[in-house]
Amino acid sequence: MSSRAITILGYIAALTALVVLQLLSSLPESRIPSFAVVVRRLARTKSGRVGLLTAWAWLGMHFFAR
Repeated sequence: MSSRAITILGYIAALTALVVLQLLSSLPESRIPSFAVVVRRLARTKSGRVGLLTAWAWLGMHFFAR
C-alpha cells in the first residue's frame, strides 16, 4: 500500500470520526459538544483564533490550491 493511499485512508477515518461525533452530539442528553460549540469555544481566545486561522489556511493550501 502506497503512502498516498495510507494518507487518504487516514483523512477518511478522521472525517468519519468527526461525522460520528457530530451525530452523537445531536442526541438528547448528550455530553459531547457539537462542532459549532467547539469552534465557538476556541474562538474566544486570541490563540484559539490564530489556531483556527492556521488550520483553515492549511486546509486551503492542501485541498483547494491546485
